[in-house]
Amino acid sequence: MPDPPEYVVYTDSELDMVRSQYFALLHSGKKKDCKMSKELCCRLVRNTVTSMVAILRASPMGKEVRYPSKLEMRAMSQKIVDYYPMLRDADTHMPYLTIYTKLYKRLQNMKSPRKRQGSMPQRGRPRKTLFSSDDTDNGTEGDLSGEASGSSDYTILLESNDDLSEDNSNAEKESQLPLPSTVPTTSNNTTLALPLLSKSASCSVPRADIGPSTAPPDDVVADHDSLKMQARHYKTLSNMYRKPNAKPNQSDVAQILDLEFEARRAFIDADVTREEDRPRKIFEAYPCFKDIRNAMDELRRIVGGFNCKYIDQMKGRWAEFCSKVQFYGIWKKVLKPPLPLDVHGVDFTVTLFNALPSLFPSKTTPPKRLGSASEALLHILKPGEDAMLYLEKRPLSSPVLLFDGTTSIVAVGNIPVTTLPLEDFWEGMLVLMAYYYTLHLTYPKCVATVLSVIQTEVITDAIHDQDATSAYKKAIAEWKSFFEK
Repeated sequence: MPDPPEYVVYTDSELDMVRSQYFALLHSGKKKDCKMSKELCCRLVRNTVTSMVAILRASPMGKEVRYPSKLEMRAMSQKIVDYYPMLRDADTHMPYLTIYTKLYKRLQNMKSPRKRQGSMPQRGRPRKTLFSSDDTDNGTEGDLSGEASGSSDYTILLESNDDLSEDNSNAEKESQLPLPSTVPTTSNNTTLALPLLSKSASCSVPRADIGPSTAPPDDVVADHDSLKMQARHYKTLSNMYRKPNAKPNQSDVAQILDLEFEARRAFIDADVTREEDRPRKIFEAYPCFKDIRNAMDELRRIVGGFNCKYIDQMKGRWAEFCSKVQFYGIWKKVLKPPLPLDVHGVDFTVTLFNALPSLFPSKTTPPKRLGSASEALLHILKPGEDAMLYLEKRPLSSPVLLFDGTTSIVAVGNIPVTTLPLEDFWEGMLVLMAYYYTLHLTYPKCVATVLSVIQTEVITDAIHDQDATSAYKKAIAEWKSFFEK
């Protein structure tokens, strides 16, 4: 049996606020006055169970066990009441019993029902079985006292994900979407890891109007593919890229990615491996994302939802942002006139990449081997310099552009992904942002401020106040005040 995965304790801004209030009242001796609302408690239970199932199915153990065991649920319950003390029971011996009961009930509601044949046998030709009923819980043997098979050492980490809470609070009874059983298909399949930085790297999924949780409308239920259907979509997508140099129809791929969106994001966002290994694992499971068009379209799904014009609108905002940067850079004495007037030109784009980290600086200095902070975004290859050798020595695992004057290479970590046409070189920053969102990566600290500014001003994805650094607040305030004059 493989080693158990590392689970996480769910938290978001509202839950952290309640926790802060509890400790504030604790110092004044009024901790009993702090109560967690029923809505927040339900959100905590839903998202904790959803996260545990997704992480388990993304781990090597997920091939053998489909749901967390009672022992794992018990360990998680203990960690939850330790992190949220207001949820403790009065019983000092088992202060986690109430939260354990809620978690286990939620888990039971998530399990796929097994259809039985009944007393009447099948008539005529035997029907073809498309899916096997293998969704049994092999890991729930044992009882609350901890008598369960397997290891008793489970690492509980801390997760912060506001978007997941927003989505799930709108769909209390809706079944969550764990990783399809077919993902991924490689033999050395480890797992995908959890968000490491703030909302700047985690993104919101397109919302669907699902109506009342007790009785969702029939048309809404029909719009949500079942888990098995999404697994079929993934299998279809994998078959398209089975051949080494496959180039399937773009519209066909986009349609399947639309249908399989929720399960895919649950798979990618349930991170359990190091961030350096995550791009390779995702590209193995979804080679379609080596195509820039699919990565840009995924950014549209995450941020723009069903707005089919989002990409064009984003490119328009980027062009406007580039035009404003010229004046702002001269005012900040980072750029010197005359500047290239064509924001779509190569010279202007290179100048822009070099200037942006200075216009919106971060407090963290870049690694010594990297040199300047702009190297985290764009590296100009010297004559005779080998791109692969540079990527192997590069200290960061983030997306980057390599440019030699005629060809632009898009790379993530030490993986060269694809090339960017010269006429699209001015969109290079948008391509980098698309891969940050698609692969659910963390912004490097040395360029976190400039990427956060682009996230809010161009991508139009808001950053929570708790995730906004002082450097970002200062930079965005100066940027807005300059154009309000």
